[in-house]
Amino acid sequence: MKGVKISTINCGIKYKNRDDLLLVAFDQPANVAGVFTQSSMPAAPVTWCKKNIAGGKAAALIVNAGNANAFTGKIGDEIVNKTVAKAVEVLGCKAEEVFISSTGVIGEILNVDLITAALPKMAQNFAEGNTAFDQASKAIMTTDTKQKLISTTCEIAGQKISIIGFAKGSGMIAPNMATMLGYIFTDANISANILQKLLREVTEDSFNAITVDSDQSTNDTVLMFATGGAGNLEITDSESTDLKSFKTALKQVALGLAKMIVVDGEGAQKLIEIEVGGAASKSQAKEVAFAIANSPLVKTAIAGCDPNWGRIVMAVGKSCRETSPEKIVVKIGEYQLTKDGGKHPDYVEKLVHEYLKNSEVKISVDLGIGSQASTVWTCDLNEEYIKINKDYRS
Repeated sequence: MKGVKISTINCGIKYKNRDDLLLVAFDQPANVAGVFTQSSMPAAPVTWCKKNIAGGKAAALIVNAGNANAFTGKIGDEIVNKTVAKAVEVLGCKAEEVFISSTGVIGEILNVDLITAALPKMAQNFAEGNTAFDQASKAIMTTDTKQKLISTTCEIAGQKISIIGFAKGSGMIAPNMATMLGYIFTDANISANILQKLLREVTEDSFNAITVDSDQSTNDTVLMFATGGAGNLEITDSESTDLKSFKTALKQVALGLAKMIVVDGEGAQKLIEIEVGGAASKSQAKEVAFAIANSPLVKTAIAGCDPNWGRIVMAVGKSCRETSPEKIVVKIGEYQLTKDGGKHPDYVEKLVHEYLKNSEVKISVDLGIGSQASTVWTCDLNEEYIKINKDYRS
């Protein structure tokens, strides 16, 4: 993408034989928007970015893997300040236009000297194009087993627009704006205010509609950058008809990345889509959907291809007092499991068992009390998740 320069390096924070530090620089400051964790324990880089996002401009992005720089007190803030100061020195930009992200172990002090020593070298080794974004998506991985990178194109007023996004996330995933970082780049010319509105809207039904283990990270960050390189007239109205194609493409990128995170849930083998309809409000539907998605009992049943739909009913019951057994309809795939407060007379467990062997599974619930709906995505839960996390720091 024109105007975006990328450099990655192994600076030795934690990993061997792979890059663990990313530097992105813009030829001209890009408009920027961001959404962040709502955790009351935000990491130092999140606090820094929250402060800078109000300015709406980004000259650089620095991301390290292997250490979250979270719950590190004043030292964590000093680490961010030293990183930013070196970026300002190397790139000649303003401190308020530098954005920082970290991911990895919480509570351990990050050796900032490894980063500040690497930045001058990285600034001499910038690359552009698809290969550079490919390297960037790999450099921010922690327990991820797969890189998460998507690109697409659309049009604004007849002008071709590019959108490229990459993310990391595998465990500690339950965003509320997981450990999740996401970055989206476009060459569209869109004002920072409108960019912020678009990002919040798209986040609600993508990054905020996934869960792996119900654990919300201290470091969740999604940043979106618009360079203006495509040359379209600046969009300053979120309801502009010129944005229709862009909104569709942006949703495609965000949801695609979100699903990649779920599919790569630590030890995951299945993508589970949970659709809850017939609710009194969208928020109610989403709450019930997450109650199902976060249930270890539901997730382990799916892992074992066990059609134990009573666990789904349990999750509905604990999260929605307004409905009743006679009102709800539960489906797995196209198979209806319940009717009139009991098991459906045509239910055949063997058929559902065979369906659950698929790599993608859908659970549907109609609450029977309204017309609103919401969809969330999660993954199964199996022994590999325990193995990965018990050995994470060893």
